[in-house]
Amino acid sequence: MKIMWTYIVAGLTIFALMLLVGIGLRASQAGWISIDTGTFYSLLSLHGVGMITAMAIAGLGLLWYLVDREIHLDERIAMLAFAFFAIGVLIVIVSVVFGHYGALWTMLYPLPFVGTTWPAWATGAWLLGVASVMLGFMLICAQILGAILRASGGLGSALGIDYVFGRKAFEAAGKHPPSPQMLAATVVSIDGLIGGASGLLVGIAMIAHWLDPHVVIDPLWAKNLTYQFGHTFANLTMYMAVAGIYVALPICTKRAYHSSIPLVVAWWGTLVFVIIAYFHHLYMDFVQWPAVQYIGEISSYLAAVPVVVVTVFGGLMLIHRSGMKWTLGSMFFFAGMVGWIVGGSAAILDATIPLNVDLHNTLWVPAHFHTYLLEGVLLFILGWVFVSLEQRADAASNAVTRWIVGLGIFGGGALFLIPFYIAGAAGVPRRYAVEPAPGPYWAGVATIGALLVLVGVLAALVEGIRLARMQAVKAST
Repeated sequence: MKIMWTYIVAGLTIFALMLLVGIGLRASQAGWISIDTGTFYSLLSLHGVGMITAMAIAGLGLLWYLVDREIHLDERIAMLAFAFFAIGVLIVIVSVVFGHYGALWTMLYPLPFVGTTWPAWATGAWLLGVASVMLGFMLICAQILGAILRASGGLGSALGIDYVFGRKAFEAAGKHPPSPQMLAATVVSIDGLIGGASGLLVGIAMIAHWLDPHVVIDPLWAKNLTYQFGHTFANLTMYMAVAGIYVALPICTKRAYHSSIPLVVAWWGTLVFVIIAYFHHLYMDFVQWPAVQYIGEISSYLAAVPVVVVTVFGGLMLIHRSGMKWTLGSMFFFAGMVGWIVGGSAAILDATIPLNVDLHNTLWVPAHFHTYLLEGVLLFILGWVFVSLEQRADAASNAVTRWIVGLGIFGGGALFLIPFYIAGAAGVPRRYAVEPAPGPYWAGVATIGALLVLVGVLAALVEGIRLARMQAVKAST
């Protein structure tokens, strides 16, 4: 439990800080406050990488705990990985706050090195900080995958291959398929190692160029690796948190979430397609091999649909007529599944080539991944936190608290996200400090929504502290 809470609290703390930064950025785009252009892009760089890292840290804490419940994991490795995360986060903050790095989280070569307004050391610090985060991420993935492979006897059993293709013999031998959460952990770990390796490879190349500008990097090679790492890392935050559904919903509904062949096969699809779906970020790169553009479009559909459909359908079947009580924990999980579907649907639309031409460089893209993170990953993490607290404190929040939190995080979240979609559909470009009309108007509406989200988050924090204290009192008696 110590590892889980260390990671989750750290992740949610970073999230809260990045939420404040994000509110400031949207308020600036609305014209409510004044942030100079250089500072805006520095803060946008911090906000982007900070939010994804925050959700990754919190999600890893949850995933590590779920695996540790079934297979003992060494806490020392988890704390070493946490040290890499902490060092990386601090270095990135230094590069932005003191160095004013502003080439965004994508850090596409050669942009961080050409025509910059910040010192060269800030670029190097950013690259080293991101590399440290990747080392921590890969260390946890390696620990989880190694433990699962040892316990299951190999990759075939860990992924349920023998369960799918030889079910009768499998069951006759008294074997059991991998639990849904262990299946998720296996897929996340494998894809995490692949994505992390891509990130480290391009990161080391860029660090070499930073140290010696005579080192030349192929821009298309760098862009492929950068997005393979970044897109995979961002998407895996969702799949880490999804593992919590398989354990928490049975607690809420008092019904078991069983592994099934459709669920196993769906996770196989996620294993393969998540690491190649990133090609939809390179549709405009006409020198790219044309075949991979089609692979990118097809993979973007197949990466999301199977697991979303099977997991959400299974979750709804658990909830249906279960008599589940609507506590904060169960509310967060249910709303998170809705956010997952909405954000995923918007992503699929963007990955469709005729639509991508008009949408990809607009606010439609931050609309879909803000939906993914804010109304998907975050809600699953908060759902797990509150299910854990409610179960251990043997108490639930009152209706007034649920309404305040719900209106703030769900209602405010919708008011924050819808303007992104509307402005994106209207062609407002993303990553602009000063947006053309109707961008500023919708940025103002989004800022109001973000402030309501902040109110909901604060109410959830107060309620979480209350439940934690009740748990402590109960444990001491």
